[in-house]
Amino acid sequence: MQKNLPPCAARCGAAQLELFPQPAAAFPAVAEPAEPTVFDWDAHDFVVVGDSGGKDSGALVHEVCTQADQAGQLHKVRVLHCDLGRTKKGHLVEWPGALEVARAHAKQYGVPFAVRRSRRWASLWDRIRSHGDWPGFFARYCTSDIKTVTGRDFADETGGAMRLGRPYRAGYAMGMRAEESKARANKPVIERHRMSGKGTKRLVTTWLPIHGLTTEQVWEVHRENGIEHHEAYDQGMRRLSCRACPLASTGDLVRSAQLNPELFEEYAEAETEMGKKFKKSISLREIIEIARS
Repeated sequence: MQKNLPPCAARCGAAQLELFPQPAAAFPAVAEPAEPTVFDWDAHDFVVVGDSGGKDSGALVHEVCTQADQAGQLHKVRVLHCDLGRTKKGHLVEWPGALEVARAHAKQYGVPFAVRRSRRWASLWDRIRSHGDWPGFFARYCTSDIKTVTGRDFADETGGAMRLGRPYRAGYAMGMRAEESKARANKPVIERHRMSGKGTKRLVTTWLPIHGLTTEQVWEVHRENGIEHHEAYDQGMRRLSCRACPLASTGDLVRSAQLNPELFEEYAEAETEMGKKFKKSISLREIIEIARS
């Protein structure tokens, strides 16, 4: 662990419904949450940090590890990358290199790194084809089925290995930020995770350590601490979600189509086969045509 890393906790404000940004003026200021915003390390056996390989994940790992190091509990941190698998034609659903960037984040702070994939679905592509329609703001099965369940299984694996003789207590840290959407702005920084339940073997706390950071502050954390970022940002992408994500902005999709033409062709073929438009506002064929022009 690098001891000279300046924490960004002082800048962090006090989730997971909408992924992509809206203008700040589109929603009102959010009152400070009533829930506690200081994470209690002593109350948790371990903390899982979800790392997609994106810029927010880099700042997230930095913040969690910095706070853990200051509390003398860096040994409790585990970084998890959920592998989204490949399409039928063998294309990676996520950006090539995202896994390696996530691994670099964990390596920089000297904490364990794990990669897991859904036990039920070979890939997000298989889940989409089985569903017969694309994910959307009100059908976020891509997150719930592929990431949340996989994270729960990893937490069970980690907690079970500890043989505590009681329900394990885990923190689940995610990189959602208030600036990104109204739904995320209204999320508490700390709350009981829905994977917890009465009589279950787990008690999980959702923790949003970088909830109050702006995009510029996220990049500032990267610059100040030499944190690795994915090359897609240098190529014009604003976010690093799936390479072809129905929740992405049209601008990001057009740029991604330019960078990933073969993948988008396969997705466009699936759009035709399923008879379901990729986004209500625009089809994949339209996106591809704009990208080519």
